[in-house]
Amino acid sequence: MQFIVPHHRRTAVFVSTVCAIAGVCVAALYRADPIVTWQQAGTIAVLTLVALTADGLTYELADYASGTIASMPYLAAVLLVPQWPTVVAVAATSVLTIHRVKSDRLMKGAFNIAQATIGVSLAVGAYRALGGQAFSDIPSPTFVHLTHVATIPVLGAALALLLSNSILLGIAISLHQGKPLRHVWFKELPRIGLGTVVQAPLVFLFAWLYVAQGWMAAAILLATMLLVRWGQMKNAQLERTNRQLLELIVRSMEAQSRYTSGHSQRVQRNCVFIAREILKLSETEIEQISVAALLHDIGKIGEKYSVILNKEGKLTPEERLVMQEHAPDGANLISTMATFSEIVPMVRHHHEHWDGSGYPDGLSGDRIPLTSRIIMFADTIDAMTSTRPYRRALTPADVRSEIFKFRGRQFDPKIADLLLSSPRWDELFLDAPFRVIRGSLAAHHAPTGTATQEVVAKGGVALGK
Repeated sequence: MQFIVPHHRRTAVFVSTVCAIAGVCVAALYRADPIVTWQQAGTIAVLTLVALTADGLTYELADYASGTIASMPYLAAVLLVPQWPTVVAVAATSVLTIHRVKSDRLMKGAFNIAQATIGVSLAVGAYRALGGQAFSDIPSPTFVHLTHVATIPVLGAALALLLSNSILLGIAISLHQGKPLRHVWFKELPRIGLGTVVQAPLVFLFAWLYVAQGWMAAAILLATMLLVRWGQMKNAQLERTNRQLLELIVRSMEAQSRYTSGHSQRVQRNCVFIAREILKLSETEIEQISVAALLHDIGKIGEKYSVILNKEGKLTPEERLVMQEHAPDGANLISTMATFSEIVPMVRHHHEHWDGSGYPDGLSGDRIPLTSRIIMFADTIDAMTSTRPYRRALTPADVRSEIFKFRGRQFDPKIADLLLSSPRWDELFLDAPFRVIRGSLAAHHAPTGTATQEVVAKGGVALGK
């Protein structure tokens, strides 16, 4: 995705403001209770070491977001030492882990430090405002007694940390990626905030063990959690590696032809946009659509397509029939990978038409998988917005006319109507290629009477030279 300068400027101003607020939070807590005992300092040192260990198992979730259990010792410190040193330790720990941030992402590092500082500051403030005190200062700190006197303050601290992180992180992602804030908060952050909610009871247990049974008992609980986190981190790394391998395979396939560079990524982007913003599908469905769109042309990796894809002249009827085999070939290839079994029909049928005139099986209407119908829109739009020697790239208005003309024939009429009436129509063209292409790729595998086929005819050239 491309970012325009104003996004970066707004992000920089926001991060600077967050850093300033973090400084104010630390100063306010220091002024409220500046005195710290050696015992409290020792507790902070131990929990800082724990946080550094946990932070080493952090893994990326999204821009400006990551998964970690470092917040567990942070929140435990709120219960054990609800004073300014806890906040300073959080900031210091974040600074020590700044080495994981790339040099071109220092703004992200500054934001992470300030966000953690503000979150823990508000957690300390909420905990004390609700009557909470250091667990070690509570007489007879049995588990039952602590549960009775500290449950509300602990929940208040957890809620303060959750809300702070959600608000700040949501605004940062919205500014950085140019996404609507509402979408970020309700679509992307719930799975991140869930971690804080799940950790709250464990934090309570960890703090009680630390006070009642000693640091060794607390360490056993932490070791168990770190082992679980290590498994989650490896799983996330594996998923990221698999996605990168898929993208590499697609790029290798597209490198066979000078006409197709970046095509699958653009189709993927618009499929996700249609699924999320127009059809309001679930995140699980969107993830499947994203993978299917990326792999929709993977069948063209076969050697028999290489010469045809680079042909500049008109295709023969025999060559057209060969090109139509790429959809079932792609489905057969994907079917060998059990992980992607659910997207096999989506890839096989992405050239089916609503009226049954498409290929390979002549499906019509709702018999065509929804994902395949979505890919049809994105695939055709990318073809129509590619400049050819015999015609200019179509404008959004031109594409609108073609989709309206072929709704109910090539395109699902319900999706077409939703798309054409959407105020976000122009966002479909953010990544439009508008590149000069020699030859007639748009007509290489478009059956007669489709949007791409008739656009070629309007340019005065029939299927190439």
